[in-house]
Amino acid sequence: MANEITISASLAVTKSDDDDDDLSLIAQRFNQSGSPVLKGKVSVATSEQALVLPTGTLGWSIFRNLDYTNYVEIRSATGASNDIIKIPARGVALFYFGSDVTAPYIVANTAACIVQFLICIA
Repeated sequence: MANEITISASLAVTKSDDDDDDLSLIAQRFNQSGSPVLKGKVSVATSEQALVLPTGTLGWSIFRNLDYTNYVEIRSATGASNDIIKIPARGVALFYFGSDVTAPYIVANTAACIVQFLICIA
């Protein structure tokens, strides 16, 4: 089967009546050669914790921070000095994991957060 993954995204900014920008991608389709998909919700603590993932190459992913106050960060590995993704309170991140990321970690800012996710194995 082809084109199992469908991505739709848009971002728009309006600063004034004559100053707006946007970028949209509607119903772009991609193949998935792997079969597992990981979906769920996790309580994210203020100390980093591993994202327990099936084996395989990580692909398209979407994370949604359900917290109203605190942000969460996704790191490429434990103890990583640079976070690869920061998701603000009530924010969403749609991305494709880089080839170096095999065991990502997630950490909340100042209080535990609930994060919803869907990860496709490429």
